Amino acid sequence: MCGIVGAVTGLDNRYQILDIVKKMAKKIIHRGPDSSGIYLDDKISYCCAHQRLSILDLSSAGNQPMESFTKRYVIAFNGEIYNFRELKSKLNIETNIKWHGSSDTEVFVNAIDFWGLEETLNLSKGMFAFALLDKKNRRLFLVRDRFGEKPMYFGFTGVGSTRALVFGSEIGALMEFPSLDKELNLKAIDSLMSFSCVPSDLTIYKSIKKLKPGHIANFNLEKFFENVPKVYKWWNYKDTIDENDKLQFNSEKEAIHNLEIVLKNSVKDCSISDVPIGCFLSGGIDSSLIAALLTEVSTSKVNTFTIGFEDKNYDESNNAKKVSEFLGTAHQEIILKPDEVLKIIPDLPSIYSEPFADSSQIPTSLICREIKKKGMDVALSGDGGDEIFGGYVRHFKGQSAWGKIKLLPYPIRSRIGKLLKSLPTSKFLNKTLSSKKINFYEKVLRTGTRLENIKNADDLYRSLIIENVDNSIFTKSFRYKTDKIFNNNFEDLYDYPISKMNDEVARMLYWDAITYLPDDILVKIDRASMAYSLETRAPFLDKNVVETAWRIPTEMKVNRGSGKLILKKLLCSYLPKDYVYKPKKGFGVPMQDWLRGPLKEWSEDLLLSKKIIDQDYFEANTIKKIWEDHLNYKVDNTRLLWPILMLQSWLNFYQ
Repeated sequence: MCGIVGAVTGLDNRYQILDIVKKMAKKIIHRGPDSSGIYLDDKISYCCAHQRLSILDLSSAGNQPMESFTKRYVIAFNGEIYNFRELKSKLNIETNIKWHGSSDTEVFVNAIDFWGLEETLNLSKGMFAFALLDKKNRRLFLVRDRFGEKPMYFGFTGVGSTRALVFGSEIGALMEFPSLDKELNLKAIDSLMSFSCVPSDLTIYKSIKKLKPGHIANFNLEKFFENVPKVYKWWNYKDTIDENDKLQFNSEKEAIHNLEIVLKNSVKDCSISDVPIGCFLSGGIDSSLIAALLTEVSTSKVNTFTIGFEDKNYDESNNAKKVSEFLGTAHQEIILKPDEVLKIIPDLPSIYSEPFADSSQIPTSLICREIKKKGMDVALSGDGGDEIFGGYVRHFKGQSAWGKIKLLPYPIRSRIGKLLKSLPTSKFLNKTLSSKKINFYEKVLRTGTRLENIKNADDLYRSLIIENVDNSIFTKSFRYKTDKIFNNNFEDLYDYPISKMNDEVARMLYWDAITYLPDDILVKIDRASMAYSLETRAPFLDKNVVETAWRIPTEMKVNRGSGKLILKKLLCSYLPKDYVYKPKKGFGVPMQDWLRGPLKEWSEDLLLSKKIIDQDYFEANTIKKIWEDHLNYKVDNTRLLWPILMLQSWLNFYQ
């Protein structure tokens, strides 16, 4: 696990590319503090740098950037190839390469040299983002893994002979490049309010893009100053789903047996390391199963970690403790107190590099920090389990809800929705209502909006993941500019695999895996962990696990108001049933209470300052009203307030 940066500039080298790339690399030392490397090709004015977090082959033979055995390719690689030993054995049969070390990167770059880029990608299992220079054909390839576990940003500045390309693992490093346009992308701000994150391929800056998961950006350096890169998919999730849909398991017993094999193999692959390794353990299904399998394949006692809260409504640490005791792991609890929240808030802009507003970023950052403090360099997580096996409430209750909603013809329910939204607030306001529950008025508003607009099950799903933000929060100027932009962030939420045309739940799983997973969940864990030089690995996102999951019929995963059924039955082979069958808790935080309590002063400084007026994004009086309603328990406005606070905090840090 590492960090990479680089640039291609005009041949006049007016930018002093070597010095600039070194400066960029210093911004991502946290991603790889163990060693630094740099490569410069004066002939094409290309320079890349690598910050290494040593996990496999701790010797200097694993340092990067690294050349292939023919010297044709130069790679700066971020991530891990879990099946590199298998690839190495295959190469040893087919070639006479003389190996310098035992790192996965050396195997990977030489596999590309021998088999080609796309064939090697298809043969590889792992998480990665890398820059590959083909010196023979004068091409640069930026590549990202299947689900986007590792980040890749790129952008252009200048024109003609002054044109330059910059790329890297984090936006903060790219912004070190002189003359890069720092104009904010209003479309990204709009999307932040809707999704709590900035979806690919947008970023907060107009001049920078995020490479989408499973994509390659191919730059022709011969015609660099004339052409835009060719960006295309090297892996298509829809194809994976359609292909495996034809190979459905015939029985639950067969499905569980095959799933256990591939999951155990994935956990074993993910546990390959030359440094200490641990495991997240929340007490939920996903992390408990990963911890159980890791205990099975590990030759030493497994280290598990959980984070808890003083507020017991959000605390799962007791469940995690019970699981750890049963499995016999070396377990450590980290109880999060409000003062810890206050301490980490100022660090969030630098940790995430662009505005990010999933409030579970706070406990995620803190547990990563503590795991690193305990001497771990690698930690396995249960990320991906919900999106692959149906773990979110929308997966297992959305279908049931739609079954009831559709009983009313659309014109009638639309009228009912408008009526509910028009009811006076005085009928519902209750200042004594507990802040731990969404009040009745808020439920009425949300129900009214959904009844008014949804026409089918897919519309219901979209209404559950996209915040219905009233445009009145934005200034007239902002609305005018963004209204002129077609928001294509919703395009992915209308496309789906052909084989799932009649499977509403499967479509939800697909959409979550291509949007929410890479843009929210994986961003959250990557930035939080790498801020503290901790590598995290997600066994559920292994290629073989995902393919096996789509051979399992949907009703074996989600049915009768419950999700992850197949995982629960598998987990019962390792844990008592009462540890498995319990209500699901998300990795949430009591943010609504924190905003009214320990974060109140910090929030007011951002929300009510003159800066919010000067920026001309949000209508100051409307934001003030939203804040006051939240403080007075009229409505829980956390979902609106937190993205605004994260944006304002980021602007204060970077602007």
